[in-house]
Amino acid sequence: IVVFTGLLKHFPSDEDIATVLGHEVAHVVARHTAEQLTRSLGLALVELIILMFFYAPDLIYTLSNLLLKLPFSRRMELEADHIGLLLMAAAGYDPRVAPSLYEQLWKLSGVPEIFQYLATHPSGKKRGEKLRNTATMEKALRIYRQSVAGGAIEGFL
Repeated sequence: IVVFTGLLKHFPSDEDIATVLGHEVAHVVARHTAEQLTRSLGLALVELIILMFFYAPDLIYTLSNLLLKLPFSRRMELEADHIGLLLMAAAGYDPRVAPSLYEQLWKLSGVPEIFQYLATHPSGKKRGEKLRNTATMEKALRIYRQSVAGGAIEGFL
């Protein structure tokens, strides 16, 4: 995992970096790369079968991307947000920082909210809301309090 200095200019606190690192480690824990490779192979096979009967490669690729690949990518990002929140809490970083970081990241990208369906990541607004308004934050806060108090944390994933 690499952290570029450009990120540090916008998010200099330890909690900010813990949010980003927790999210990236969560992709590894959830085995998203393997899942994506498996899914891509399956989709390629389906695309080839469709192409045998209906030769419109640009249309098939575009529809496959919009209807299948991007939604799965956004789901993986939300899953990594969830797991990353728990990881950062277990490491002793306040998870309440994470929702606003994702909202700020989206604003920095300059992508209008309407284009979220064409993006690989959900909008920062959606990510922030999901983390704030779920049992995930409550669980992360419990883990954080245990971690800060020096208590053992087992099997939280």
